[in-house]
Amino acid sequence: MRYAAALVEGYRTLDERTILIASFGLGVAAQAALLLRNDWNWWKLGGCAALGLTGMLPGKHEPVYQPLFHVLVSFSLFSVTFALTFSKDILPILSEAILLSYTLVFWFAFYSFYYQGGPLQTVLLIVLLVPTIATLYVAFRKTRLTFLLKLILYTWFLIIIVCLGLFQFPYSHLALFFEDRQVPWITPLDSLAAGMAFLFLLANATYVFYLIPIPGRNESWEERMRQWHEFTDLMTQRFADAQVTLGQALIVLGVEGVALLLNAIYRWLSPALVINVAIILPGILSRLLPSAVPASTGATEAPAAPSAPVPHSRHLLKGKYRRGPLS
Repeated sequence: MRYAAALVEGYRTLDERTILIASFGLGVAAQAALLLRNDWNWWKLGGCAALGLTGMLPGKHEPVYQPLFHVLVSFSLFSVTFALTFSKDILPILSEAILLSYTLVFWFAFYSFYYQGGPLQTVLLIVLLVPTIATLYVAFRKTRLTFLLKLILYTWFLIIIVCLGLFQFPYSHLALFFEDRQVPWITPLDSLAAGMAFLFLLANATYVFYLIPIPGRNESWEERMRQWHEFTDLMTQRFADAQVTLGQALIVLGVEGVALLLNAIYRWLSPALVINVAIILPGILSRLLPSAVPASTGATEAPAAPSAPVPHSRHLLKGKYRRGPLS
């Protein structure tokens, strides 16, 4: 009788794990659909899915096949392939005001979740002050953004997104894909949200890693550099030339910065809730603040926040880039 009860419990756990994994996969698909909006390309999506399914193949030196772990590998392969294939569609448009806002959120999360005063953490803090100072400089000085400066600032934005995702995305959710780990006490809705966060986090991490010009297997240095230049050109074009005014920069610092600082001191709200609210704040401020002053190069109006749906970019960029792996 005892063994029968254990067997029933095992089947119940398996069913629960299967439901949560299915919800996780649905979250990955839902996030991909949200990023693409209506700009679908079924051939490319099919290619991403096919490459993702190769993650189910057993490894050459794998003694025991672990199907759940291979499901996680498949989700990872799909996310990375999706990010590279649809980079022209899902890379968000960025402005100086949005970058300043996200920089404030990053430092709030850095002190709330990570920094404890250790020597390595202090070194990392000093290193991260460099792009922060650059962000403050372009926000308070009318500076013509060069290709290099745009590339640095956009890379800084991607690093912020990845860090915020790591702070907010609990690693315990991935225990779902290891049979020897206990099923996380989460609902299917939690697992769906985790799948959405997983794709978004991995996509942005892929962009950061892709900026390192390391040739792949059977890839020449010239071909890798051509792809690197195409990708960096795309990134810099997604950084708007419209410059933030002094008033806008002061409002962001005075409203958002002071609010984050006070909450860090008095802990009125949980850091996770504050970060979630602060992430959507740029979209609200972009509608309340006056238009930015155009740069001398003839910039357009400041774009919407990255948290808002990404504008359709394939039609805007058509013909500007040579066809390659990222197209």
